[in-house]
Amino acid sequence: MSNLTAEIKPFKRVMWIDYAKFIGIVLVICAHQTTNKGWFDFISAFDIPLFFFLSGFLFSFKKFDNYQQFLKARVRQLLVPYFLLNFVAYFLWLFFFKFFDQMFVSSGPFYKSFFGIFYGNGYGDWLIHCVPTWFIICLFTLENIYFLVFRRLKMVYRYIALASFLLICWLDRNYTPVWWPWGLNIAFVGIIFYGAANLFKERVNQMIQLHPVVLFLISALSFAVLVYISRHVHSDMNQHQYQDFKLFFAGAFAGIAFVLTLSRLIELLVGTVSILQFIAQNTLFIMAFHLMVMSLVNRFILNVFDFSSKEIAANGYVGAIVVIPTLILLIPLINLCNKYFPMMVGKPAPEKTTVIPKGKVVVAR
Repeated sequence: MSNLTAEIKPFKRVMWIDYAKFIGIVLVICAHQTTNKGWFDFISAFDIPLFFFLSGFLFSFKKFDNYQQFLKARVRQLLVPYFLLNFVAYFLWLFFFKFFDQMFVSSGPFYKSFFGIFYGNGYGDWLIHCVPTWFIICLFTLENIYFLVFRRLKMVYRYIALASFLLICWLDRNYTPVWWPWGLNIAFVGIIFYGAANLFKERVNQMIQLHPVVLFLISALSFAVLVYISRHVHSDMNQHQYQDFKLFFAGAFAGIAFVLTLSRLIELLVGTVSILQFIAQNTLFIMAFHLMVMSLVNRFILNVFDFSSKEIAANGYVGAIVVIPTLILLIPLINLCNKYFPMMVGKPAPEKTTVIPKGKVVVAR
């Protein structure tokens, strides 16, 4: 996610990465819309690992002179938006959505999800008002661990350290009954995807530059592997559920390869599509508020068309009717946030222009 991982200063965008983010965020919305187990298992097999992978691909130690500089940047880009987005979502939930939609009904007291903001895990009802934001705080935890552990290691030791996290993942999954704050348990798993992308960035770039025919073959093969594994294994990173770790990682990396090669093919075929790029640049806001907007769209469809709530959730084609207007309705909200509340999504405040005598213009921050 660009506004989750990249530095705030302007940089040259890579269109295939934006296409991958766009595909990823659309699939997140689809996963939260559907009750079809096969469709959900297909998406959850690789969607969140894809975002961790893209975050690692965009990360560079060279951007930071020391840990203090890194921490300051990540607090601004991840931690502050996490809390601001959650506070806004919590009050919208408390005074409206908990009465509007069964999806937002909590079995616990109203203050549980408020404390859940500080706990930072998306299971149960801890973040019932804004479940997907668990990823933001988890990414903050993950990146801090990665920076502190990997920064001073030479390449061969970085590989050893990454392999060691596989063991940590296995031990945590099998012997740790505690859900640690700020998504620490999931961060251990996410580091595998984040680190693989960061350490093998050049290999990924080489793959992306392959001939379109080769890219198509890789995409098709990866898709076939992903479909096979997703039919045999249920995985859900938010719930920290992995039926088979080996198959989970195999399916996740197959899904990542599928999306990356597909995104590159789309870039070669159609070039830049501004609206898709815009959506890719604002995945943080979409992640936080798509459930609420989707709830409004669902209610409108139920009132206007002859569909039941079960039909909308179970039928993939009907679900697409919800996903598309959800994205469309989010666009003006994103514009408002970017213009008036950029800190909420980790962006710098807009420049203020002051006109002084004699026609001179001074730009001040």
